[in-house]
Amino acid sequence: QHAQLRLEGVQPPKHLGLPEGVSEDLALRSENLRLQLNQQFKTGRSRSLIDSYDASFDQARQLIKRTHLFGEQDEKELDRYGRHWFGRRCLLARTLLEEGVTCVKVTHHGYDTHAENFNFHVEQLDEFDKTFATLLGDIEERGMLDNVLVIVYSEFGRTPAINHKFGRDHWGASLSVAMGGCGIQAGGVVGSTNADGTAVKDREVDAGHLFHTYLQAVGIDSQQNHDIDGRSIPIGDPVTEPIKELLS
Repeated sequence: QHAQLRLEGVQPPKHLGLPEGVSEDLALRSENLRLQLNQQFKTGRSRSLIDSYDASFDQARQLIKRTHLFGEQDEKELDRYGRHWFGRRCLLARTLLEEGVTCVKVTHHGYDTHAENFNFHVEQLDEFDKTFATLLGDIEERGMLDNVLVIVYSEFGRTPAINHKFGRDHWGASLSVAMGGCGIQAGGVVGSTNADGTAVKDREVDAGHLFHTYLQAVGIDSQQNHDIDGRSIPIGDPVTEPIKELLS
């Protein structure tokens, strides 16, 4: 139910349409036959596995009905978002959110600047700032911001000091994450580093705190447990908790 679907650029997933030689009428008759056989097979058997099997077919069928999402993008919208890959992907992300997709991830590459950090960032940050601002503005304008949690993060920070190649290397001691929208207090800032940014000085948090916060923001009690085959599995890291200052 919650498996990811990776998209290459803005193209639809491969093999999304019906196979060559299979008409919509034939596909519908095949589906009706499958449902009849499933109904007979359920008699006297556990329904959970069969229901999961049905759900996977239903998800695939719903996806086939949404091929229109991957058509040509509006020229005026592309001018607003930018005609680079990041702009096209963010425009598609907005479309997916409008269609009810519950989780969308967009990647912006090019920050592994071990050399020529400043030259690369002139282009990268300009591209990100304009496109992200457009996406966030559209989400708010369409009345979705109260129901969409927006997170901007990277895998780690970069060294506060510049190396001999005018670049920044990997730095795990301190980094920042930006959040907004659903369940998040606007304008909130939690934690700070020392003067040169090499270490956290105040209110250190880790991935456990962040995931508690993400889940709580969208209405999931992250401090409860799942029961999986009789095993009680914590939803969030039991030794951490949500960042309460950020929750609205």
